[in-house]
Amino acid sequence: MKLLPQWRCKALIKSAKLSFSSIRLQVPTEWRDANLRQQIKQLNEANNKKIIVLDDDPTGVQTVHDVDVLTVWNKSLLIEAFDNQENVFYILTNTRGVDRAEAERINREIIRNVYEVASEKGIEFVFISRSDSTLRGYYPLEIDVLSEEMGRLSGKPYDGHLIIPAFFEAGRITYKNTHYIVDQDEMLPAHDSEFAKDKVFGYRNGDLTQWVAEKTEGRIRPVDCIAITLNDIRRGPKVVQEILMRVEGNAPVIVNALSYADLDVLSIALLYAESQGKKFVFRTAASFVKSYGGIGDQSYLPRDMLIAKGQEAHGGLIVVGSYVQKTTTQLERLVANNDIVPLEMDVERILNASEHDNELKQLIHEVNELLLQGRNVVVYSSRKLIALESISANLDISQTVSTALVQIVQSLKVNPKFIIAKGGITSSDVATKGLCIRKARIIGQVCAGVPVWLTGEEAKFSGMPYIVFPGNIGSDTTLLEAVEKIEGL
Repeated sequence: MKLLPQWRCKALIKSAKLSFSSIRLQVPTEWRDANLRQQIKQLNEANNKKIIVLDDDPTGVQTVHDVDVLTVWNKSLLIEAFDNQENVFYILTNTRGVDRAEAERINREIIRNVYEVASEKGIEFVFISRSDSTLRGYYPLEIDVLSEEMGRLSGKPYDGHLIIPAFFEAGRITYKNTHYIVDQDEMLPAHDSEFAKDKVFGYRNGDLTQWVAEKTEGRIRPVDCIAITLNDIRRGPKVVQEILMRVEGNAPVIVNALSYADLDVLSIALLYAESQGKKFVFRTAASFVKSYGGIGDQSYLPRDMLIAKGQEAHGGLIVVGSYVQKTTTQLERLVANNDIVPLEMDVERILNASEHDNELKQLIHEVNELLLQGRNVVVYSSRKLIALESISANLDISQTVSTALVQIVQSLKVNPKFIIAKGGITSSDVATKGLCIRKARIIGQVCAGVPVWLTGEEAKFSGMPYIVFPGNIGSDTTLLEAVEKIEGL
């Protein structure tokens, strides 16, 4: 038998593509219990425990409905949230858009405020640190802060922190401890994607045990991680509960999952383990919240729930700040539509102090005029990415661009019939600084992974459907299709 040279073996291994359809045929069948989600909901209601999701950008509500999101965390708003009948609420921290020191400060402040209110109310709670399904964000910092603060305040250290980046609506799955992005049945390892090259949150490893070691700079070794495999999950809740009962010392627990059925098994096992005294914190993407919160499925929102009442004659506004390739492609498809008026914000002029004001003034005038005429407008940052070597400098550029887009929203004299914001930092700043939202209701999704906030009375435009469109979600035409749905096309 002729042996292949080692380099050719490696090349063949590297070029081999996994398909999601073939993987599903190779693994055990899902655990069958159609009532698991309802059982989870009933257990949560019986426990009267609050599930508090600390969301590092506004897109994390992309799987849920009929819950509130707070953009500030003062005591009065937290009391309202604890008094609310729902078991789940979100706090938008926006920490993915700030530096490490500010991210730490925000998390500590929220934890202390929440603990104070919960203690006064006598209500148990659990934290979920919701972050990116492509592994960007401040891990391990945010989990470390949660562990340190909650250990100090409660005197009960966490037994483990579960890492669950699955987000099925966007094809994010975890298989054999490696995280994948599924696109048209092809499984791309997350570490081979453009997201792994992020200037602020880049990484080299998609095997989550190796990723943990990389992100903790060796403080936690791959061998220190505990894996809950698909074989474990598909043998049912008791098997998973037995694994969870053995976790201690705040060990990282890697959760493999291909479907909501997998997460529902995990969630019910977690509730059983927690009822026996185990204590966990979670670093997750969006799908786990829906499962663990016992939140049922809901159809995508109809057209009439996507338009502000009484503003039908006005145009809609789309604000695009994200630079990922998917956003750029979606933007190209959108502006190719003759019914959309494209207005480019020149980033180089925005960064130039002598040209900044004139660039903004012209854009603000054009946007107001077009909205009044009933035209739909997309305002987008120029697509040339200005990137520097320094992480802090790149964050500063992102913030400057986002601030300029926010100023356009702040200067609106016409109430748009809808607003779409594309990208995490952009959508957060538009929500909190542009629209002055303090508390909003999540009413559902316009399409897979694209949530809709309904603004409160305090907002610049109250009762406004605010569509938060993640930068890395959908096909090339999804943004255009969302606008066409609103227009009834």
